[in-house]
Amino acid sequence: MYELASFLFPLLLFVALWEIFAHTGLVKPILLPPPSKILKRLLIEAGKGAGEIGLADHLLNSLYRLVIGFSTGAMVGALSGLGMGMNRWIYGYLNPVITVLMPVPGITWTPILVLVLGFGDPTLITVTFIASFFPVAYNTAAGVRSVKRDHIWAGKIMGVDRMGTVFKILIPSSAPYIITGLKLGLARGWRTLIACEMIAAALTGIGFWIFDAKEYLKTDVIYGGIIVMAMVFVIIDRIGFGYLERQTIEKWGMSADIG
Repeated sequence: MYELASFLFPLLLFVALWEIFAHTGLVKPILLPPPSKILKRLLIEAGKGAGEIGLADHLLNSLYRLVIGFSTGAMVGALSGLGMGMNRWIYGYLNPVITVLMPVPGITWTPILVLVLGFGDPTLITVTFIASFFPVAYNTAAGVRSVKRDHIWAGKIMGVDRMGTVFKILIPSSAPYIITGLKLGLARGWRTLIACEMIAAALTGIGFWIFDAKEYLKTDVIYGGIIVMAMVFVIIDRIGFGYLERQTIEKWGMSADIG
């Protein structure tokens, strides 16, 4: 409860100050609408019924693309990183490729993917896959390569076979790196997906919703879309990855309590 309160308090304080500042008249309301107006707009968009494309439709389409793109990117990235950490030949081949391509923004792949796959889900899912892959692969490889050889030798002495070494020594020992890679992959995949939806979506998605609102100067929708985008990641991070961390690195005593 204390952790939740300490997390929410700065956010609520920021929103309160934003509401006060928006009503001072120092900035035009069209440029900085108050949070109360943004919330009202979100409720209106969320309440749209059949025959209208509302917030729920945009959000569900974006989440659908994120789940497929991120899950496949994370799986392939984790397997690639595991192979890089265990085999110097795989590392020697993949590390230069990842080092060169990882700094490239995911959105830059969109034009060529649109030409190959067209507008809509195939392009958006592929871009999310690419953006998610690199952080997971890089961090997993770093985690596996950081495992002390003494642990591996101790396992062999105790009769642990090759598969046991992977699942009982390498993966648990590198769990902090892997989870960090997953978090970074999700963040990068999510923001890349939103950006690409602005130019390659087929009339749905949070990114398209934000970009379309710009044409009609609906700044309350634009800010609302940004807030929804941020809250989706916060919920996944705090609930999904929070649970994963509690069941792994915290349970195993691998997280430092600095007080």
